[in-house]
Amino acid sequence: MRISRPSPALIIAVIALVMSTTGSAMAAVSFARNAGAVDKKSAVGASSSTTRAAGRLVATASGGDNKGQIPWKFLADVPNADSFAVPFQVQDNATGANVALDSTSFGRFEASCRDESTRRGIENPSTFITFASTSTLPSNVARRVGNGNGTVKLLAPGTVDTFEINGNNTFEYHLQQNQTHLLIQGAVRQDRPTTADGRCLVWGSVQVVKDQDG
Repeated sequence: MRISRPSPALIIAVIALVMSTTGSAMAAVSFARNAGAVDKKSAVGASSSTTRAAGRLVATASGGDNKGQIPWKFLADVPNADSFAVPFQVQDNATGANVALDSTSFGRFEASCRDESTRRGIENPSTFITFASTSTLPSNVARRVGNGNGTVKLLAPGTVDTFEINGNNTFEYHLQQNQTHLLIQGAVRQDRPTTADGRCLVWGSVQVVKDQDG
């Protein structure tokens, strides 16, 4: 049996069929790969690094204190804000341990409340604010208590800066490294309902401001 040569029209029809089938398969693969994407951009979780998130969408946090929100690290030119409020019960004739108020890339911000009276049964509370550098870079520091004279200094990496606040007062703390600034504003209240009962309360807010173009 002799098989005749296919006509040009048949060849064109077969090629068209193959191309249409292949195109459908490629389209199906492309659709599968981009399923759930928006404008061809897939999403990453809120715990992802900024490197992995580059060029992608970011999902809101699924739990924790920031549930339903986008983490600050993915937002440009927006300060990272936090707050603290820590009560202390003064121990008679004792130096209280440091309690963490906040922690940033600059270091740890802590406070303690001590009994300045040497008489047993008489408590005179005084608050000590401490900043412990954990950075590998030096920090420029400016701080002020109430309306007093400000203190400006250079804080070396791994060192500690401590200052005392007697009575009720406010304080400001400003640290700077390159284009990043740490701003802390707070207040101290020291109570003595009775001479044998001393208490301290330290509260305030923390902001980390970065120059994204710096």
